[in-house]
Amino acid sequence: MIQAATFIGAATGIALSAYLRLESGMAMAFALFCLLLTWTVVEGTPAARRAWASRERRNGAPATFWCRIGTKLVGLAALLGVVVIACSVFPFFTQSSAVRWIIEAGHTTIPLSIALAGATILYVAVTDLVAEEPDDYLNQVGRAVLMQDFREEDVLFALRLLAIKCFFLVLMFSGGMAALSDLAEKPAWAFPPLSAAWFEGLLQLAFLLDIVLAAGGYVATFKLFGWHVRATETTALGWLVCLICYEPFFPAISHAFVPYGEGPGWETVIQEGSAVFILWSVATLFCTVIYVWATVAFGPRFSNLTHRGIITSGPYRFMKHPAYVSKNIAWWLVAIPGFLASGLAEGLARAGMLAIVSLIYVMRARAEERMLSRDPAYRDYVDSVAAHGLLAMAKRRLTSRPAA
Repeated sequence: MIQAATFIGAATGIALSAYLRLESGMAMAFALFCLLLTWTVVEGTPAARRAWASRERRNGAPATFWCRIGTKLVGLAALLGVVVIACSVFPFFTQSSAVRWIIEAGHTTIPLSIALAGATILYVAVTDLVAEEPDDYLNQVGRAVLMQDFREEDVLFALRLLAIKCFFLVLMFSGGMAALSDLAEKPAWAFPPLSAAWFEGLLQLAFLLDIVLAAGGYVATFKLFGWHVRATETTALGWLVCLICYEPFFPAISHAFVPYGEGPGWETVIQEGSAVFILWSVATLFCTVIYVWATVAFGPRFSNLTHRGIITSGPYRFMKHPAYVSKNIAWWLVAIPGFLASGLAEGLARAGMLAIVSLIYVMRARAEERMLSRDPAYRDYVDSVAAHGLLAMAKRRLTSRPAA
């Protein structure tokens, strides 16, 4: 049910923002609001009700409870202060469309900010009441700020989580703004069906849906709803192979070391409108749909470099990394005709560059597996995929064929 709700919430937000002709920043915010509202109604509120009904009564004094809430709010304020400083200092943030839009819209959102502050206090208090262990990382950050004894590992966890949310949310929000602007200017339905521009428009629409879903995942880390982050990547290699796949790192590295896309495009090899062109385009679009489906399967739990529960539904029933596999196949489908048109030497060189990019995704997948394998539930999932996944099904089919 959550998968259907996820798709409907994001698609509704995108469609309504396009229909209302909202400017790009407001359109992205509205799409996220629709998605978060859908998640909250379908899964969040029922989860919160169950948590409240099953909470354990505590015998502590009210003063102790409110002291802990105050400490958590101090910790939250400190983390927000770090965000403000980062967004004021580092060019990645100061030059981003998301931060610029938030600053420009700041004077119009004062009432909203006041309402959010009140809702935050209520949320922190309720979450503390239903938590099995209320002494969480937020409390430890507050204790550190107040010069009290604190657990260093919890503070480091909070800083890693803050870095992940801040970086990727700004990246996704900015990307969503750009994609929504493109959707308003040149939607897929404005082009003749089965044309190159039509297929390109559908691909862009799919990636817009993926960006909105991803951005929503970075916002929806609510412990009260069971969407919280349980662990983060701690190794330098894990962070490196993940961040290298995103702006601003990948464009710079791609241009300097692996410019596999610089050369003849596939339209120079496959004639637009031909049967081969349509089949090739449909295959690329199919891989992109699988990629977006993988993001949909996460629901509100999507985010990089984190463990927020083991996903076993959607395409993850058939393989461990459907998003990476489908994305890379789509890239190869787009690139191979251009490689053929480049000549033998240049084509092999460009193919080798794309192979390096695919290798990075293999390393990224392995890093994620190492982090998640600490959870017994993930090890059980790996065993299940090995026994019942796509490769296992194909192997059984091949071995069950009668000999000629």
